[in-house]
Amino acid sequence: MITKMRYIPVTETSKPFVAAAKRCDFDKLGYVEDEYFMYGTANVYDEDERHQAVKIFDGAPYCTRLMIRRPADVSKFSGNVCIEIVNSTANMDIDRMWISNWPYITRNGDIYIGISSKGHVVDSLKLYDPERYADINWDNPMPDREIPDAVKNAGGLIKYLPQYELGLFWDMLVELAKLLRTQDELNPIKEYGKCWLYLLGWSQSTSYINRMHATFSYRPENCEGGPLFDGYFSAGGFTSLAPINNAQAFPMAHDGRITGGVVGVPEPFMFINTDSETYDAFWYGDFDEPCFKFRTWQLTGTSHDSKYTLLDYYGEEDLSMFLNSLGRKNNRFTGATGEPLEVLYDPVFCAALKALELWVREGIPAPHAPKAETYISDKPSNTVGGTRVTPLKDAFGNPRGGIRVPSVVYPTARYQNYNINENGEVSSTFGTAYPFSAALLKELYGSLENYCELLSCEYDRLVGQGFLLKEDKEAFLSFTLDVAKQRGLE
Repeated sequence: MITKMRYIPVTETSKPFVAAAKRCDFDKLGYVEDEYFMYGTANVYDEDERHQAVKIFDGAPYCTRLMIRRPADVSKFSGNVCIEIVNSTANMDIDRMWISNWPYITRNGDIYIGISSKGHVVDSLKLYDPERYADINWDNPMPDREIPDAVKNAGGLIKYLPQYELGLFWDMLVELAKLLRTQDELNPIKEYGKCWLYLLGWSQSTSYINRMHATFSYRPENCEGGPLFDGYFSAGGFTSLAPINNAQAFPMAHDGRITGGVVGVPEPFMFINTDSETYDAFWYGDFDEPCFKFRTWQLTGTSHDSKYTLLDYYGEEDLSMFLNSLGRKNNRFTGATGEPLEVLYDPVFCAALKALELWVREGIPAPHAPKAETYISDKPSNTVGGTRVTPLKDAFGNPRGGIRVPSVVYPTARYQNYNINENGEVSSTFGTAYPFSAALLKELYGSLENYCELLSCEYDRLVGQGFLLKEDKEAFLSFTLDVAKQRGLE
């Protein structure tokens, strides 16, 4: 139960972690950014064999944070509220879906709400500003519970932290969604009126979305009078379910509705994958059934994170803790060869969000996209997970099929969805670009002017198919032409 919402002001000496107002020029866009602390009590649950929730602890106190970005003028509100389960893989808040979607969100007049998703972020928030974030609380209400060794000794970035209980999140999110549809005094956007709610998540957060609709969204008490959420938008993930509480390993087994690369719910569901996940996701296909609506868009020639999403957007500010948590000392690309993959694929996210909103509000199904073209190799690929599903390549060595943005159709490099560090470790955080020589670029495209025309025509073609938006064209061309210029095309 939510008991209090407290607005946390910006001062000369205190501002929110990963604030967007300055980065995205909110004054020019007519947007404002507010940080709220949400206080309340949450139950902790276990699950039965059908992944249905069984309460094991009643009413643990919590305090988490919300980042709300909204039109300053209430009359400019579109009616859409995008709630992001903020990614916590690096033990800090990374608002990754905002990074890829903010041009559309702010242009359209949507409200964005980012909710911290795990107690793992508490330490980083308190390190960033101990006074501002003193109240943040995800304390484990069951410290004496027996924890399996597989959970306590889990490898990778997702560590077990006994002092926090991740299972508090489910009630937090459910109660927030319910609150936003009311005129209750606690609702921080009550003056904006009726809204459609979309649940967004990136990477690990996609497993949270899967857990929500497998276990919580369709409990009778959570869908009285309508669905808990009107649409779902996952990206960069798979079909796994997030642990329901701190005593479960990550990831959990697949739900029956998700097994075999199939996911869907009665509400429209968009799922985007980059090349870093495409060959592990194994999506069966799209669905347009009344109780099962799903689209998969696969972005070939891309990687889990790109130069823009992980480096350019944040810059130096707020990023040092994130990089330190990954064992890096700065924000330089850590691959032993090549450059950080720079393919700008975020405009496809904007088109997907628009498609989702049209599907929800107008009943217009989202466009179907071609799937990535693959084959089964005789040995595992050199990627994290080592799948044998291997991309078919074009003459430039870039993946075929799927949605290919213009800079993949007309490349200035060979693109690889992982990098290999100097110690030989494979990392899927960044992809790698192996640039073409200036001589080859001139032979392929002649001049920068001609290259711009090729990109422009291909961009327009993808706009016609619904995979890009015309409003993002200028920014895409500017970014991509700048890369080509740096690589020697004149």
